Amino acid sequence: MTKKSVKEKKKGAEEMDRPAPKRRTFERVPDLYVYAGLFFVFLFSLYLRVYRPMPRFFAGEVLLFDGNDASYHMMLAKSTLLNLQRPWFDPMTYFPNGTEIPFGPFMSWGIATLSYIAGLGDPSMYTVDVVGAIFPGVLGALIVFPAYFIGRELGGRAAGLTAAIMVAVLPGQFLSRSMLGFADHHVAEVLLSATAILFFVLAVRSGAGKLTFASLMRGDMGALKRPLLYSLLAGLFLGLYITAWSSGHLFFGILIIFVTVQSIVDHMRGMNAEYLGIGGAVAFFVALLTILPFISSHNGFSPYLYSLFQPTILMAGIIFMLVLSAISNQLVRRDKKGLYFPLIVVGSIVVIFIISLLAFPQFTGPLMSGLSVFLPRTGGAATVAEISPITVGYAVQRNFPGISELSFLSPMWLTLLALPLILRRYQKDPSRNGDMLIIVWTLTIFALTLAQNRFAYYYAVNVALLCGYLGSILLEKTRFMEVEDAVVRMVKGTYKDALDQKRLLMNAGVVAILALLFVYPAMFGTVQGVPIGSFNTDRHAGSMGYDWYDSMIWLRDNTPHPGMDIYTIYESPPRGERFPYPDLAYGTMSWWDYGHAISTIGERPANSNPFQQGIGNKERGVPGSSPFFIAQNEAEAVAVAADLDPDRSPYNNIRYVVTDVEMAMGKFHAIAAWSNINPGNYQFAYWQNNQPITIYRTPYFNSMVARLHFFDGTETEVKEGWVMGFRYDAQGGISIEPQMRSSNYQQLLDGVNETLQRGYAAAEVVSQSPVMTSVPLEALSHFRLVYESQTSVTTDGQKYVKIFEHVPGATISGEASAGTDVVISVPITTNRGRSFLYQQSTVADSNGEFTLVVPYSTEGPEDWSTNFETGPVGPYTLRVGTVQYDVRVPEGAVITGSSIKI
Repeated sequence: MTKKSVKEKKKGAEEMDRPAPKRRTFERVPDLYVYAGLFFVFLFSLYLRVYRPMPRFFAGEVLLFDGNDASYHMMLAKSTLLNLQRPWFDPMTYFPNGTEIPFGPFMSWGIATLSYIAGLGDPSMYTVDVVGAIFPGVLGALIVFPAYFIGRELGGRAAGLTAAIMVAVLPGQFLSRSMLGFADHHVAEVLLSATAILFFVLAVRSGAGKLTFASLMRGDMGALKRPLLYSLLAGLFLGLYITAWSSGHLFFGILIIFVTVQSIVDHMRGMNAEYLGIGGAVAFFVALLTILPFISSHNGFSPYLYSLFQPTILMAGIIFMLVLSAISNQLVRRDKKGLYFPLIVVGSIVVIFIISLLAFPQFTGPLMSGLSVFLPRTGGAATVAEISPITVGYAVQRNFPGISELSFLSPMWLTLLALPLILRRYQKDPSRNGDMLIIVWTLTIFALTLAQNRFAYYYAVNVALLCGYLGSILLEKTRFMEVEDAVVRMVKGTYKDALDQKRLLMNAGVVAILALLFVYPAMFGTVQGVPIGSFNTDRHAGSMGYDWYDSMIWLRDNTPHPGMDIYTIYESPPRGERFPYPDLAYGTMSWWDYGHAISTIGERPANSNPFQQGIGNKERGVPGSSPFFIAQNEAEAVAVAADLDPDRSPYNNIRYVVTDVEMAMGKFHAIAAWSNINPGNYQFAYWQNNQPITIYRTPYFNSMVARLHFFDGTETEVKEGWVMGFRYDAQGGISIEPQMRSSNYQQLLDGVNETLQRGYAAAEVVSQSPVMTSVPLEALSHFRLVYESQTSVTTDGQKYVKIFEHVPGATISGEASAGTDVVISVPITTNRGRSFLYQQSTVADSNGEFTLVVPYSTEGPEDWSTNFETGPVGPYTLRVGTVQYDVRVPEGAVITGSSIKI
């Protein structure tokens, strides 16, 4: 060995003995600037949600709310303000039963309180409307803050800011439910649940190794202060979340699953798991205290109402989590680590579940039925757009748009790549216990969203967080912090080196890619060329149409008072009993979508509602809106009315019927499906010359909704019919071939017979238009048109919304030779100036007598009756054979069912 090598070796050894130089801390952009940027994101989110759609909602002194439930929430808020208490029973809907109100008090008290402040202690109803319209937009914009802080916990400030930006600009269900005028509880659910998750993440992160039974016994506030504070806040927001949505107990399950899994993981790692049980128990206890004032034992264990169900879950959760921690503690003390704990936990859960299933079916039954929320809907429920699977149609692209309308580039799918990365980090780093909560939360909401696309309004937060995490991973690979450090030090004047341009461009490229993949499609994305991005909220903001609003105002102002008021507090009837309605009360029948509009804007009792009550089912013999509107004759429809309450008059059970063109066309399939009847029995489509042709069958024209809306309840001859022949091939396919067209019904019937004789498997008379009946229609005797809206929807002037009155009708009777044709008719002019002829025909019976029941009064309204403008122009014309009479019918005869002898 040379001298030189000896010296070098000695020098190297000396250098190894020296302490390593400290790694320089990176300079970061001060938090103040980050929070300023976050506040700007909040303002931009507010701009998208409140300012841009504003012209679509404000119409002078009228504010038109969006969604089926918004007007109902506003009624509850106004009632809360006027009575200083929230109503919990509503007799003005689901008539003649009334219903317990499932909506939580959060929106009611929130809007009422803010209105009181905005109105300086004396708010007008318009002030309440304005506050209620803006409230959801503000709540939606506020979600950027929990998104940022959860994102920061997940992947640092870059992840937090990316998550905040994404949650501000994502379109679809989340945006639509957090916009001006959508005064529903959904956006409150998202804000409150996300905030609860945030504080629970902070609680478990700060409580690990500190929040123990021993530290509680010692009163070690230094160790306890933060985890207990975060647990208290998590519980507060969890409780507030339940006050926004009574069925939000799913989040109890998410937290219990997390505590169970994390306790097992910590135990297997030899770590103290007591902090999970203690923190979880504290949070659940605070949530329990928050919701207790709204719990009613009258509701039993209903999971949809504020009942014993929610506190039972919370108390069971408290006991379970504390016992879980105690078992882990005892096993650790006995040095029983291994698989003892997970086996005991799983075994205990199975045993407790079986015992509960047998001993407490009133609780476990609703609990298990609640799991159906993860399953796709069938029957009538499958026709509700918002609860169809998100993979149907273009729902994924509408909620989570990807670049160039490529579904596989949707953030919904791309961000799933983040989950294995988070899980891998969780496995390597025991301090990342909050990651497991985010994984459980995300997977649960993802499964919900797959089953029902409406839950995309929840999953938007998870997608935003996963976008943020993926972005932070990419920026970490490109050493973004070094670029940030250089820029900050350059601003301070302490950076002397040249800026690494290559690294700067690389990071700028990553930011551009993230913006191109996630932000740009969210703001400017399209579906089939139609803009659906969040920057187009001014185009896609929805509100109640003027046709419906004006119709409801007419209903309120021109129909007899039902003896009840929407802002009065009513008590629930004893269980098993009906609400004692006043004699003046009556129902208004429409499809369930419109029930809240009828009861809150029209201020009249609705037979069915968006709680999906009063829909009925023809197949099972349950009366309601579905059996009524698909009834094949008037007698069947009147029987439905009578069955709603046999102790009341059918003319009070259903006094008014409101139809619109959607019920007669686009929603007709849903009306049939809710009765478990194939909509194809009424209408179907087939392809001809590469064009879809919709065919309307005889049962469609015989249905009450078609006869009322398109044919005004009058006698109608065939306008145009087609004979269709059906052939079946060997593979079971059907070919549909038009045979002939005619306006003569007998010719059409002859054509059916001829088609069958030519070897077709089947043949029938159909129409290609819902307004051109292919079968003769009898007149309705007990339903009269009293109002129609302004907008025309057909070439002959049929209107968008119509209101009919259900009346006993005046009986016109007389004598004539047996077999004599008897026809009564009168020209009708509507409130919009449209004219049609009401006509009804019969034949004198074998005794030489005839009877006709007519619904229109020729003498106009009375002070006590409906104040209608739609009515006859002059007297009825009664033709008995060749003899003609003028017949006048007073309003009293129509309402009381009096007889007029000719």
